[in-house]
Amino acid sequence: MTTAAILELLARGGTTGLALMLALFFWRDARRAIGARLGLLFALGVACYALVSSNVVSLALGPVSLALNLLAIPTAVLFWWFVTALFDDRFVWRQWRLIPLGIVALAAAGHFLPGPDSPLPLIAMLAWQTANVLMMAHAAVLAIRDWPDDLIEPRRRFRVALASLVPILGITVSVMEIRFAGIGFPDWVFHTQGITLFGLALLFTGWLIAAPTDLFPPDTARAPGAVQSTKLAPEDRPLAARLDQAMADGLYREAGLTVGTLAGHLKTREHRLRRPINKGLGYRNFSAFLNTHRLAEAKRLLAAPERAQDQILIIALELGYGSVAPFNRAFRAETGTTPTLYRRTALAEA
Repeated sequence: MTTAAILELLARGGTTGLALMLALFFWRDARRAIGARLGLLFALGVACYALVSSNVVSLALGPVSLALNLLAIPTAVLFWWFVTALFDDRFVWRQWRLIPLGIVALAAAGHFLPGPDSPLPLIAMLAWQTANVLMMAHAAVLAIRDWPDDLIEPRRRFRVALASLVPILGITVSVMEIRFAGIGFPDWVFHTQGITLFGLALLFTGWLIAAPTDLFPPDTARAPGAVQSTKLAPEDRPLAARLDQAMADGLYREAGLTVGTLAGHLKTREHRLRRPINKGLGYRNFSAFLNTHRLAEAKRLLAAPERAQDQILIIALELGYGSVAPFNRAFRAETGTTPTLYRRTALAEA
């Protein structure tokens, strides 16, 4: 056995060990948070993939490798589920999220079951890798889209790493799978894959260990507007007082208000402002904090008889929303009804 092959086996063993350690980490919070449950599945999938993606290990495991493939094959789907739950504080499980799993399962069956002369394995491989690339791309888009709004610093840093690495790695793996479909990977691909998996597992484990314990909010805290009760650190109290005064003065009405522009108004640094909003007030993203103030004012304006003739658009723009659509979405998420129906009910009761 060559030195490269030995290093590969050591790396795959290390990856499996790290993945199982992550699974135990996620198991701790699995009962209270869906993000942790999906993380547990993803960690187990990585452990299985690290083993069965090696010809040497797979042959040594024999029939056991067939069972491990049940979690190894949909690793990209498990990753997509986990990242979506991690980045979306309002994540709710929906049955349609099983569709990519069905596509990957059908593609895997089409790839492994037909005979050697059938064109179906290549077609199935193309469908399989296309689904994987689309899920990886969507994960990267989620990471970039909500990065400015995120108030949890470790998660913000992870977004940058994921958005940088996932498209490159995902596309590379898919290209290699298609390039060597039907002829098998050369040895150097297995060696590179094993060492790369270990490096990524090591980085991810280090990040997760250093991440805050509330990385995954309880399922009960995923309701719109839900905020965990926390305590302000003494050094954050002066800044929090200035923040409260700015909100009382109606600064939340400013269109396009971001953490950065708000920090400029308060004459502080952006990362310092995130801390009291997240650690002190319990908000996980800036939009939730902003909507708390905007929607409270919206309810007051909609219930005021003297504003009964104002268009909903006028009120939305007055509160800092760029158009009526995001205002309607935020209002419905908060109250379960539309601004129009809320106004009608409030005025009728008055």
